[in-house]
Amino acid sequence: MDENKCKVYLLSGFLGSGKTTLLKHLLETHPENERVAVLMNEFGKAGVDGDVVRKNGLEIIEISRGSIFCACAKGDFLRGLYTILKDYRPTVLLVEASGVADTTDMKKDLGHGMLHDYYRFAGNICVIDAEHFEDWLDLFNAVIKQTEAATQLIINKTDLVTQEEADALEKHLHELNPTAQITRASFGNVPWSLFRSDEADEKMAEIPEAEAWEKFIDDVLANATPHMAPPDNLASLSVFWEGDPEKFKEILDKLPEDVVRSKGYFVDTDGKWKVFDIVGSKNPVYTDASPEFSQPRNLAIFIRKVRARREIPGLFQDAGLKLLELRF
Repeated sequence: MDENKCKVYLLSGFLGSGKTTLLKHLLETHPENERVAVLMNEFGKAGVDGDVVRKNGLEIIEISRGSIFCACAKGDFLRGLYTILKDYRPTVLLVEASGVADTTDMKKDLGHGMLHDYYRFAGNICVIDAEHFEDWLDLFNAVIKQTEAATQLIINKTDLVTQEEADALEKHLHELNPTAQITRASFGNVPWSLFRSDEADEKMAEIPEAEAWEKFIDDVLANATPHMAPPDNLASLSVFWEGDPEKFKEILDKLPEDVVRSKGYFVDTDGKWKVFDIVGSKNPVYTDASPEFSQPRNLAIFIRKVRARREIPGLFQDAGLKLLELRF
C-alpha cells in the first residue's frame, strides 16, 4: 500500500470537561485534506455523544460497554480499529475516551504488534474543566491519571473563571505534567494546528484478512494485563423513558447529591429534540438538537458515586413517567 499510517489522537478528560464539545468543533473545522474517523467510548451501557455529533459523511464507531482501556472492552476496541482501517481508511482517528478512564496505556497499545503497522499515536489531548478541576482532583483518581498521561492540556471553560484562577490552574497543571503543552479555551474552541505531529509519516502495511486480525486480538487478550476496572468506583444508569418533559425537567432539578454527571436527550413540549447536560451539582443546560437529529426514545444517563439502583428510577415513577428500559 502507498498510504501513510493513520494518526491517532486521544481526547481525554474527566466527566463533563468538554471533550464532546471539543470533538464537535474539530469535526467542523478539520482540514479538507484529512479523512477523519471517530471512535467514542462511554462509561455507561448506552451512548449519548455519538448520537449528538453524528452527521452525514462522518464515520463514528461507539463502544459503550466499558472502558476501552479495561479488559471488559479491549476486544471491542481492537475490532473497532480493524473496521475503521478496512472500511473507512482515515488519515486521522479521533478517539474520545470515557471520562473515567485511565488513559496511560494508549501509546503502548498502538505500538504493539499489528496496530503499529497501521496506526501512529500522535498525541493525548486532555481537556481540563477550569471550573471543577481542583475539586475533582481530590475526589477522583482518573483526573490525575489523565492529566499526567497527556501530551497536551486544554484548559476549557475559561469563560467561567477569573484570570487569576486560570493562571493558578495553569501553574498547577505545569507542576503535575511539566512536559505537556497547555492551551486555554472556551467551548472547546481550539485550532487544528494544535493537532500537528512533528514525526515523519510512515507507510502503512497491507491490511490483513479478518481472520488474521482476530488471531491478533486473541493473542493480545491472552497475554496482556490491561486494567481490570476504571480507577474510580462510579455507577452508571441509562434510562429510556417517555412522558411529560416538564416532569422530567423537575427530576433533573432534584437529583441525588452524589450524581457527578448527567446527560441525554428528549422531545420537549414544543415537539423538538433537546439535549441536556449537567456537571456536578450545576443547573441543567438545555440546547436544541440539530434539525436532522432523531431518535426512537428519550434517553437520560446518570453517573454517580453510590450504587442505588432504585432511587433515580423511583423519581421517574413518582413523576408519572414511563420507564421503557433501564441499563445499569
